[in-house]
Amino acid sequence: MPGHDPAPAENSRQEQVRMRSFAVAFPCLVAATLVAGTFGTASADPVADTSREVVTDDGWQVRVSKVAENLDRVPNLAESPFTREGFVGLKAIADITGHGRVPVDSGSVTVGYQIGCQVDVSNGMTVGLSAAIGPNVGISVGGVNAGGSALAIPSVSFSPKPGTITTVPLGTKQLTGAHASITVDQVQIKVDACMGPVSLRSYAAVSTSTADADTYVAVYGDPIWL
Repeated sequence: MPGHDPAPAENSRQEQVRMRSFAVAFPCLVAATLVAGTFGTASADPVADTSREVVTDDGWQVRVSKVAENLDRVPNLAESPFTREGFVGLKAIADITGHGRVPVDSGSVTVGYQIGCQVDVSNGMTVGLSAAIGPNVGISVGGVNAGGSALAIPSVSFSPKPGTITTVPLGTKQLTGAHASITVDQVQIKVDACMGPVSLRSYAAVSTSTADADTYVAVYGDPIWL
């Protein structure tokens, strides 16, 4: 038509095309982000060293240190949203100094982790049928009377339990002198049936025993997430 400018109509069509492309691409982007967040990528995190020293009742100075800790997170092999996997390394060191009244008869140094899961889903899942009830009584699905036009719909449910904290020793060494250590490297930690974050807290502990006193000293690392 003479004098008619087609530009507004063309611009409108282009805008509609852009909006349709965004509507298709956005869910894909969200899905990719959720998958990446669920399974994660490999990463290595160092953790600060910690130590503690006490003087026992019989006069010995006992020092315990947790050093050289690191965590390598990896995507779990099962690609399950309820499984976390990683490899850890750390060292526990025990030192006994000073001049106690009586000799140390025995002792040990231990290293390990406390592992916490927010929600435990180890009860598993149950699969059954539910019914979209229609207007007429006459069909029973799973013990529920449904209408004549009822539709059986598969359902999945699980019974989560409150989260728990589990202490896992990775090694214990008996003391045979004034100095001892335990080193672990690339130890696999795999947590199954956990929905939500998995937290780790390392610990190192030294126990000593004399004729006069028993002493236990522990030190803990900063919480980290698997």
